[in-house]
Amino acid sequence: MHSEHVTNLHPGWVLGGWLVSVAIASGAFVALAGLGFAPDGIAGPALALAVGFFAGGMFVGFRWSDAPVLHGVAITLFSVLVWFLGLVVAPGALSGSVRRGDAEVVLGAVLLQLIASVAGGLTGRALVRTGHVPDPASLPPEA
Repeated sequence: MHSEHVTNLHPGWVLGGWLVSVAIASGAFVALAGLGFAPDGIAGPALALAVGFFAGGMFVGFRWSDAPVLHGVAITLFSVLVWFLGLVVAPGALSGSVRRGDAEVVLGAVLLQLIASVAGGLTGRALVRTGHVPDPASLPPEA
């Protein structure tokens, strides 16, 4: 892929994609919790995480289609950085429910974020390149 250069990586789109990811993942988790699926086990939170980070990657792929893989990786690394800074600032609040034996859950969540955000970025870029995104001029005006 010719567009996967570090010079095509824009921190603003990474931050925007991460914010979209977190917002949609939070909304999906609240919706799953409201339906009674999220609190039990890991499937509900994992589904919310995958949906949110796929949407964040797709957002970046739609808006800035250069380097979708690098942007997906950067979104995930930014998420890890935010979590690390949260552990430094407020260690009890973020790590209270994570036990020492839960490393596979944490690593699985990071891997899930990585796969979902890269897949979303590639999907967004593919939709833009093939012309499956509606032209803004063809949309009806807002009332």
